[in-house]
Amino acid sequence: MALEIERRFLVRKDVRHLCRNGVRMVQGYLPSDGVSTVRVRIAEDRATLTIKSLKRGACRDEVEHPLDLDFARQLLLHGCEGRVIEKTRYRHCQDGLCWEIDIFDGENSGLVIAEVELETPDQTVPLPDWIGAEVTTLRAYGNSALSRAPIRRWSAAAA
Repeated sequence: MALEIERRFLVRKDVRHLCRNGVRMVQGYLPSDGVSTVRVRIAEDRATLTIKSLKRGACRDEVEHPLDLDFARQLLLHGCEGRVIEKTRYRHCQDGLCWEIDIFDGENSGLVIAEVELETPDQTVPLPDWIGAEVTTLRAYGNSALSRAPIRRWSAAAA
């Protein structure tokens, strides 16, 4: 099992000029015990099943396994109970770090999140000027949470 260490941020400026050769992703979340997250992802012609533990700050355990593409499509359709997100991921390297910029579609359209994977939890991260508020520990901005409560529903829930 691998240890994932990542920090996530809202993007506060237009970053389209940084976004080249994106990968379209559809991710669904299977019902789980609340202790771990089980994700099915299709990215282009590749499918994976990923299990992630609860976050401890910016860290969590992660295991990933390849899936047959047709089986993954069936899981998304019948196993995820509508908990699906769509996004395009772009990679942008800056200041020695590789940022993943996710531009969301569908019910999360308008949301742009950048994440960076780190070697250690205390690694210094020079923040580009297009980075906004950090959302690493805010569960509402996790992909699993966004599949259950997309941002389009946030203002309606507050009203």
